[in-house]
Amino acid sequence: MKKIIIFLLLSILVTSCKEKQEKVENFSDIQEMFQLKYYKNQEKIKLNDSIVHFIARRADFVLRGDFNTKLNSKTGIWSLKNIKDFQEVQIDYLALSKNDVFENQVIFKAGNKIDSAKSKFFIIENKTKKELVMKFFSPSDRNEISKQAKVIYTIYRNRKDIKTDSIVFGNIREGKYITNIKYDFKKGDDVSGYFSEFVMIKNPKIKDSVLMGNNSIYFIEKFE
Repeated sequence: MKKIIIFLLLSILVTSCKEKQEKVENFSDIQEMFQLKYYKNQEKIKLNDSIVHFIARRADFVLRGDFNTKLNSKTGIWSLKNIKDFQEVQIDYLALSKNDVFENQVIFKAGNKIDSAKSKFFIIENKTKKELVMKFFSPSDRNEISKQAKVIYTIYRNRKDIKTDSIVFGNIREGKYITNIKYDFKKGDDVSGYFSEFVMIKNPKIKDSVLMGNNSIYFIEKFE
């Protein structure tokens, strides 16, 4: 019987980058590199009563982003740059409640180019009063067996739910999903929901075992 392990695919991304990380002294992984407590050189800029912008430096790395002091959580996009080789990792943090934050998008860059094979993110491909086209990207792995995904969304008008629907995708090997939401949108409408991908991967370390993971991305898009 195949052994099943539940895990977050972000852990695969961290593992895939260990070769680069091993040459950085005193850092064990990317998650650690995003923790402010490991940076002694810090600059703080107060933006308002609840948001403080941090710029932290250590060796060749610069970490910057906003921190919500009321929720005690990172918020928005945090950037970790290597000033020597121009590599960058961006994590989009959603502060859900106090001490509860979700890593919504994880983007790996070389220069200004996104490595979509390692990243979890979405873009708006087209937006008109007749349709909203979004494209979701998920990390890929050579040991993948299958991918399945769905997008669940709700259209709001004047804060009222006027439509809830979903789009289901079959086995998409590339990890790229195009979502086309057709509707007669009006100014003030917004579309919110989430993308959820279920992945099965052969475990390269244990014979006849399977890793199962989920990638999720929350989104909200407003029509101005």
